Amino acid sequence: MKTPLRMAVVGVGRIGIFHAQHAQELATMRGDCQLVALVDSFADTAQRARDQLQSGQDGEIVTFDDVDALVESGTNDVAVIASRTSDHHRDAKALVDAGMRVLLEKPLTDSLHSANSFAAYLNADPVRQRAVMLAFMRRFDPALLHAKSLLEQDSIGRLFKLVSILEDPTGPPDGYSSAGLLVDMAVHNADEIMWLTDGQRPTAVRGAGARLHNQLTSTVVEDFDDGFFQMWFEGEDLMAQVQVSRNHVAGYRNETYLYGENGLIHVGAFRGNAGSVTVEHYGREGLIDNRSFETRDYGSDVPVFITRFGTAYAAELDDFTDKCLKDQPFSVNHDDGLRALQVVTDGMQSQTTRAQATPVAWKPPS
Repeated sequence: MKTPLRMAVVGVGRIGIFHAQHAQELATMRGDCQLVALVDSFADTAQRARDQLQSGQDGEIVTFDDVDALVESGTNDVAVIASRTSDHHRDAKALVDAGMRVLLEKPLTDSLHSANSFAAYLNADPVRQRAVMLAFMRRFDPALLHAKSLLEQDSIGRLFKLVSILEDPTGPPDGYSSAGLLVDMAVHNADEIMWLTDGQRPTAVRGAGARLHNQLTSTVVEDFDDGFFQMWFEGEDLMAQVQVSRNHVAGYRNETYLYGENGLIHVGAFRGNAGSVTVEHYGREGLIDNRSFETRDYGSDVPVFITRFGTAYAAELDDFTDKCLKDQPFSVNHDDGLRALQVVTDGMQSQTTRAQATPVAWKPPS
């Protein structure tokens, strides 16, 4: 593909504006790519983003109110899609049909049915099959990459349990609507678990959900504000648990536990200092190594998940750019997105509520 690689960002709201900022930084660092366009169905949002970013580069940034206008303009070569989940399928298909490769925010689409249809469409053609990279940024996170390296070195022996936790201090903005808590949040956790286990797929899943706090204090439209599901893998010697919540009011909690026969790896924790992420490696005799990875300081008030994964988001976009320029297949693609969506959708369908739970069979004292 010719250089500089002309990049557009579709959807410049909560996460998209940071993709655009990272694209701009990448252009300065690499010199072989350029941010050229922003797309948002709300024209004022696109214009505000342009006003914020234009001073950071020489080349002009143009704005559009939909992907069809972007395609017709011939302005860009590739795109990052961070539009509403309900628009993922439409936006991605339009750009892929125009011959572009895209980095698509999670989830793949807003339903398992449309995701299966879209994946089948992509897989039916060898060019389309290489067109979509899923934005599972955890695969590019330095702390989690270190944990994966420890696993690959057999540092804790046979892995038998994983626990992945994601708890936000507040819910999404008022008016936000999602396909479900697990689909919206836990799709990252599901992919993380399958990635850490070298692509192993769960064979069974069971979940539970509750409405505890955020549902009562916001206008967010969602099935639950607190959820849990367990994944069983082939055989009886490996399982995983995922815990997600909108209700960790004391702050952001994002951590992963990896249990092995000879030790434990612990990534992240809930701490007041969000400036670093720790990876602790324990053996049978205690702590073996404690390594710290600095998070990014954006110099302003940004969503806490951006601070935690800012380095990963930038590394992800760098990898996308590199693969596009070298015409190489992506390391994480639509099939990975479909697998993660399958797991969380099945987890959501298996969720029990208090009304469905088995009552405790209390007996009067004899």
